[in-house]
Amino acid sequence: MPFERDVHRQVAALHVQCLDQGFLSSLGPAILTQLYRAIDESDDSVLLVEKDGDKVIGFVCGSSGMRPVYRQMLRHPVGLAGAGVPLLFKPRKVLGILEILRHGRKKSAGSALPDHELLSIALLPEARGSGRAAALYARLADHFRSRQIGAFRIVVGDALAPAHRFYQKMGATVAAKVEIHAGKGSTIYVQDLGNGAS
Repeated sequence: MPFERDVHRQVAALHVQCLDQGFLSSLGPAILTQLYRAIDESDDSVLLVEKDGDKVIGFVCGSSGMRPVYRQMLRHPVGLAGAGVPLLFKPRKVLGILEILRHGRKKSAGSALPDHELLSIALLPEARGSGRAAALYARLADHFRSRQIGAFRIVVGDALAPAHRFYQKMGATVAAKVEIHAGKGSTIYVQDLGNGAS
């Protein structure tokens, strides 16, 4: 059952606060609220949150790919239009969105990379060092495992040294290097879930 709308707004705000070096944060909380709503509602993706009372202090989400998420976003045209229209007047943002969409289509059927992906994970700064990030990561791994998925990938910007350390600590291994946005490299990690499926 999907979360209430307030959870999507809190997750979007947490993304902007904690993942501020990524392109998606630059799109702002309105469009990110629509994105996380779609991730939560799509049958092909999952949104898991960590709360302290009613406050979202962390989240992780994953998917079998972004196409089902984008299709889900289109099921709420009014909300999407309200959030997205201001971006039409910002050509760099539109270009960045097109780069993400183009990257999402590049994966060929013959690719050795897993279809499933950790899309994002974030935790409030005051909750870090408590093991909650590792617990969120483990919850996503368990979710994928329960669906007989053998591995998932994680795309990490090369400039995000703490994220690289975290994924390596969690047992993910480097699988490839890519460039999603011009001039900005990323590393693709793969987390093996040890159940033999893909």
